[in-house]
Amino acid sequence: MAEVMKLKVETGAVTVEVEDERGKVIGSFDFNPADSNILKRYGAVVDFFNTQIAQRENATDEEKLDALNALAADIEGQFDFLLGYKVSDGLFGACGPLTVTKNGDFYFEQVLEKIGGLVEQVTQKRLDKKLAKINKAVAAAPKSK
Repeated sequence: MAEVMKLKVETGAVTVEVEDERGKVIGSFDFNPADSNILKRYGAVVDFFNTQIAQRENATDEEKLDALNALAADIEGQFDFLLGYKVSDGLFGACGPLTVTKNGDFYFEQVLEKIGGLVEQVTQKRLDKKLAKINKAVAAAPKSK
């Protein structure tokens, strides 16, 4: 039998708990908010939503229920695509993606916006940390004449 080797790497992944407005955890998912591909996937997901919602707004009354169910499934699939694995159960198990929230937004819109905020926050924090290390190394480097 061949020897099995393991390569363990730090990916930067974090666990995000999803809480309702009362602070009750209603789901969770893992992802790397500083993944170099997430911005591309985020843009593709936003484009998908904009296109799909516009197309389905014109459905007849008879088609609306089927269209809404199909849209909910598509939304869940887009979040799985965005984060790179099946996260939709953790995100939408307690609250469907097309649930209308108090402010009139769909639940999935809030989730997408907040994931974007996490990406921005973590990316900036990690970038600031890296720049601080670079600045420290540059300041400590001997000056050439």
